[in-house]
Amino acid sequence: MKLSTLSFAVIAIFMASYCCFAVPARSFKDDVVMENEQVLDPSGPMILRWTIINETAEIEFEVQTNCTGWMGVSFGNGLGFGRPGAQGDGMLGGYDDELGIGYIEDRWMDLSVLSEIKPGGGEFDDHVDVFLKSATYQEPWTIIRYRRSIDTGDSQDVVIRPGPMLVIWTYADSDNTSIPHHPDTPGSSQVTFFDL
Repeated sequence: MKLSTLSFAVIAIFMASYCCFAVPARSFKDDVVMENEQVLDPSGPMILRWTIINETAEIEFEVQTNCTGWMGVSFGNGLGFGRPGAQGDGMLGGYDDELGIGYIEDRWMDLSVLSEIKPGGGEFDDHVDVFLKSATYQEPWTIIRYRRSIDTGDSQDVVIRPGPMLVIWTYADSDNTSIPHHPDTPGSSQVTFFDL
């Protein structure tokens, strides 16, 4: 079947717009070695790795999850669950094997009223402050790497601070981030990204 020039152009525009939305463009010159690791789920299907990049005041994360869909991690602002002002700064991402591309979403959630958290993990952030570096699926693992500033200056984000921080994690068997997470999740852990 031959494609007309117009059909080809429409397909190219669709693919370009999907890729631009799914994977924010940003170049990174280095291949960062992950210096820290913590298993978030005691049964082992979710591992968080990270490295602080002092020169740029950024932190790079690698999330490895035994799932075929999206995964999410959210950092709490220190107020805990169910307290006024409690907020989570979330990332949802994964690898769409049908399209062969990675995707990432910057989210935030009001943790003061847990019953109102949406199934996909909160609301879309008004400003995207997470940047996808890579995404792969190596059975049974989905692995994504992304980078963000330690302090983005965005009121919908949480500053990565010294000492223990609440990390909420979840995952799903679908790449559709509006579909609820796996029934065994979410879970939470305390993670120290860097010392005082």
